[in-house]
Amino acid sequence: MKNAMAILAHALRMLTHEPGTTFRVIAPALFTVLISTVAAIIMAPEALIALQSTPDTFVLPPRSSIFLLTFLGLVGLIGYALMAILWHRHVLLNETEGQTGLRPGLSVILSYLWRAILLALVQFLVAIPIGVAIAIVGGVGAAISDGVALFFVVGILAGVLFVWIALRLSVVLPAAALGNTMRISESWQATAPIANTLWGLAVLLAVLNVIISLATAAITPDGYAVAMVVQTVVYIVEGLVFISVLTTLYGHLVEGRTLG
Repeated sequence: MKNAMAILAHALRMLTHEPGTTFRVIAPALFTVLISTVAAIIMAPEALIALQSTPDTFVLPPRSSIFLLTFLGLVGLIGYALMAILWHRHVLLNETEGQTGLRPGLSVILSYLWRAILLALVQFLVAIPIGVAIAIVGGVGAAISDGVALFFVVGILAGVLFVWIALRLSVVLPAAALGNTMRISESWQATAPIANTLWGLAVLLAVLNVIISLATAAITPDGYAVAMVVQTVVYIVEGLVFISVLTTLYGHLVEGRTLG
């Protein structure tokens, strides 16, 4: 757990050491994500309300609203990817490239998006047996004891497992942001020496996300528009932490950088 805390501390320190620099680096992507969110609230409210409604209150939104929300959602996802690319390149290339060299070309962005899609597909396939296992254990628990409590515990453990797998596989992303080629299997091999440490890191990230989510829920006012903006900010913060962790892992495992 000590090494896991060192990795997380290093990742957080990179983000918070110079907040102004952090903001400047990710500003283009940050504005892209926030603008797409605000645009969705203003221009596609019917689709957003439908997404947040229960089956009893669901009303099919106009087709135009669905298409617009889909488009703006894709813009937001590209913004998240750009945020990751900009941060990876700022940290990992800052010592060897000038400011001009830190700007990603179109080929880098497309390569990153492609690897992110492949990674998402792999994680989706991995999530299927995990979900089946949760359902089986929850069903057995409901038959023999307090199924709700058991289902909750198993769900947390499954979440930690999923984060651990993501950490093992996602080192391909900072590699792609630098314009380097790394296969998903190579990411698994690169993280093998610290596989046990990544279990502790997965727990720390899961706990951190829960704390952020609970704190946000406690202070977020009513209203889907405000709630959506706040939730977007939370996703950005959680995403930045994970991105910085991946940057740290790539620098440490692939480039041989220290965690000091």
